[in-house]
Amino acid sequence: MLLQTTWLRKLASCTLTGAMVLGAALSEASIFNGSTYAPMITAGALPDSPSAHEDANTPSSAFSGVVSINIRYDTQSYICSGALVGKRSVVSAGHCVDTDGNGTVINLSKPGSDVRVVFNSNGSGNAVMTATAVSMEPHYKGFGNCPAGVSAFCVNDDLAVITLGANAPASAKIYKVAANPVTSGTHIIMAGYGTSGDGVNGYTVAPRFFVKRSGENYIDLFDGNDEQNFAGPHEVYYADFDGGGKNTYCTLYGACSPSLPNNRESGIGGGDSGGPSFVEMYGELMLVANNTFSGTLPGQVPGTFGTIFGGMILGSYTDYLLGATGNQIQLVPEPGSIALFGIALMLLALRCRTRRAS
Repeated sequence: MLLQTTWLRKLASCTLTGAMVLGAALSEASIFNGSTYAPMITAGALPDSPSAHEDANTPSSAFSGVVSINIRYDTQSYICSGALVGKRSVVSAGHCVDTDGNGTVINLSKPGSDVRVVFNSNGSGNAVMTATAVSMEPHYKGFGNCPAGVSAFCVNDDLAVITLGANAPASAKIYKVAANPVTSGTHIIMAGYGTSGDGVNGYTVAPRFFVKRSGENYIDLFDGNDEQNFAGPHEVYYADFDGGGKNTYCTLYGACSPSLPNNRESGIGGGDSGGPSFVEMYGELMLVANNTFSGTLPGQVPGTFGTIFGGMILGSYTDYLLGATGNQIQLVPEPGSIALFGIALMLLALRCRTRRAS
């Protein structure tokens, strides 16, 4: 289902998922309708809790390649999340490395500016590595800033690649990127270092560089390419935090994906920006999206049941990812197979229409 983003301007207060380190203040200034931008991986109602979602930070963890990121510039310090996709390449969110809210990427040569990646794959603070280069998806011009002629609230293209000065620790898993089309009802597994809490009380736990959490959800809705006025392939996914009798996208738009058990259903929060959403393919976790924003509808408390979140579908940005990593990422299926897969889907759709017509 294609979701036109004009609803977001009318109904939701949207927040980016990066967070300032000190005091867990939000990482971005207000850009839209006077609302504040910020997001986390949340727990359900009791007896579930944020601590129950913490990862062990060991080499055997499926999330050993999920990193925290410290971005520093102009005497400010922020926390975001990311995923290792090559020996020296980390995928994160564009707004994490945007210094002015208009798509200006951090200048690493400026005194006091740097990006540090924290690997927690072999105990707390296993390795802290400094970036030598940072790339931002070229169409990203700041959260909420749309292409000329588009009168909607755009969250598209919020993607960055961070290049390390040396190889990542061998204990950190390198993730393949799932590049096949994504449909409503796709089950995702999320991980990140952001703000946490629970679906009843909202955000109550500050982000930390050495504590990552995981949770699950289902994708409900999509936005297409904002440069094509939201036509074309899916670039943005949306999901809701079901629980307490609330299933927002089912109620509002009839997008009724399954709800997970209380101890698995999760949302995201401040500091989770750039963190991964995985799908299970061929017996392993593969990176299908990066998580970049959360939001509330009128009357909702941030982080509680019924709130919403989403991120970028990476299969729509494979050209950028290949270029920014020097072709070091592994796409599944391979690019040639993606085209064949698309043709197969087209033939199947034609076959189904023929059956219905007969």
